[in-house]
Amino acid sequence: MHGTFSILGEAVPKADWELNRITEVMPQIKIYELSEADKRGFSKTVKVFICYELQPTAHPDELVSSIVEGVRNATRQLPFMAGTLEFQKTGKLCILVSPENQTEVKIRRFSSTEHKSFSILSKNSFVPDDLDFTQLLPEEEAGKNSVCALQLSLIEAGLIMGFRMNHATGDWASINTFLSLICQSTKAHRAGLDGTVYVPDLNRDPYNTLAPDPCLSREDLLENLSMFYVMNKSDLKRPPPPPSLKSNIYRINERTMQRLKARCAPFLGDLGYVTSYDCIAALAWRSITRARLGINPEGSITPSRFVHPIDVLTRDPDHRTTKNYFGNAVIGCQAGPVIAQELVVDGDEKFAAAATLIRKSISTVGLSTVGHMTSLIGSLSPTETLGSLADFFGMDLLMNTWYSGTAENYDIGAGSVPVAARLDPSMAGACVIILPNFSWGGERTFEAFVQLPSEEHELLEKDAEFSKYFEPIV
Repeated sequence: MHGTFSILGEAVPKADWELNRITEVMPQIKIYELSEADKRGFSKTVKVFICYELQPTAHPDELVSSIVEGVRNATRQLPFMAGTLEFQKTGKLCILVSPENQTEVKIRRFSSTEHKSFSILSKNSFVPDDLDFTQLLPEEEAGKNSVCALQLSLIEAGLIMGFRMNHATGDWASINTFLSLICQSTKAHRAGLDGTVYVPDLNRDPYNTLAPDPCLSREDLLENLSMFYVMNKSDLKRPPPPPSLKSNIYRINERTMQRLKARCAPFLGDLGYVTSYDCIAALAWRSITRARLGINPEGSITPSRFVHPIDVLTRDPDHRTTKNYFGNAVIGCQAGPVIAQELVVDGDEKFAAAATLIRKSISTVGLSTVGHMTSLIGSLSPTETLGSLADFFGMDLLMNTWYSGTAENYDIGAGSVPVAARLDPSMAGACVIILPNFSWGGERTFEAFVQLPSEEHELLEKDAEFSKYFEPIV
């Protein structure tokens, strides 16, 4: 029997979807052409680590074999995940897949002297400093741009599934789809059932450069993309060495979220509502800016930007793309800029103003914004590039959310329990990432990864507003 998987969307009959955007170039070699929006992510790699507790009844070798079968089934549904990325002579970015391609799965067993045990990791709530991310992923082969790779690391009483994917292949929703499909297929294999069936939407037309609109000048496009400006490549300068960074993870529960929303309620006006995300974001933006001003009071009149990627699948009223779209469907937008000293003024009204700015910024983004970006990039001459006004070592903050991932998504059964998801952000400068939700039922709990220059982070931990609502995990 074939199961369905509601997290991934409704299962649909097997169709000739592979004919869409796939060209036979050599016998049995397929090319999956990516979009202009996908191409922007080529230089970035996303790394995810899911930590499992192994019960005494678990059989690690059998569990690993089942996960490998889960990967094989997931790759049968999404065969491009086993490919390599290459640029064609036309400049198009594509994924090449041959019949012998398999998604790489490395299996590594650590002794107690090579890696901390599950009990030690659990005691410290799986803080990033306890996880050597370089050990938990396969080495990248020089000159080979694999779409993705996995490593199953067996430690004392635990297992860590490390996953690496080139960002050109997809965004967080796509990564969540693939990982969830692996886990559901693993459980099916353990139960003696056929693997889960899932058919992705690979129609990338809405994410390619639109035909030039004669009514939109470059200035018009830049007005819709206020974070960016056009610069000459010759003006690019090597950035100064970055300061040392410190990271930690903080928790905030549902009751606290409701208190934050209540602070905003009297000052929302016509907006009507703010979300939990808006409140967490406003709290982080204000508190981090206060910490920065404690280090650099001269920055008080500096404008501060809050930058965050938005999933346009949720902002597509014409339904030009579907919930099963597999690719990059996110684009960055900003709230602000706001003068730093104005942003940090005490009081509920100013807190609500920051949350409101974040909520309103989301409404400015849609599928058309992707078209504006690809059109702007397409208008650049060979000597031009896009520069960003955001300075994440200055007064600007990047925030992202991976909250849609859940423990239920990543349950592989067989005497194992998913207990935490961690990320290697590979991000320069200040960032906040809301991690996948691993609270099993009951009250929702958010975990936020916060990374800042060390001096700023030390002041952040002493900030009265931040410490009132956020609890460090250790």
